[in-house]
Amino acid sequence: MPDQEDLAEKHTRISRRFITAADRYLSDGDFVQASEKLWGAVAHAVKVFCIRREWHHGKYSHLRRAMQRMTEETGDYSWADGFRVAYELHLNFYNDTMRHAVLDFNRLIVRDLVQRLLAAAG
Repeated sequence: MPDQEDLAEKHTRISRRFITAADRYLSDGDFVQASEKLWGAVAHAVKVFCIRREWHHGKYSHLRRAMQRMTEETGDYSWADGFRVAYELHLNFYNDTMRHAVLDFNRLIVRDLVQRLLAAAG
């Protein structure tokens, strides 16, 4: 069984790989896959953050609560807002209603959130 540091590194790699894949899918016009990869990048980055803080991270509700806690701790609503944007991308995987311009803008929000999460996780 991997230790927590190995697990954090694994999720970091996955998050970064998903960001790269999302860019490729977006440039290919596959908005459904781009949306899901962006959501996945955030989910895995939040897991890294949770692992480092020794918080639960096995369920969606744990991830959502982690971003709520960060917002409460810092007074910075961009943590929860960024997570909400990522979740909307996850919903787009099922509905495919997000326009390219909106998806591209949300991609920037997600990239920023992933970078901030990984930096905050150390």
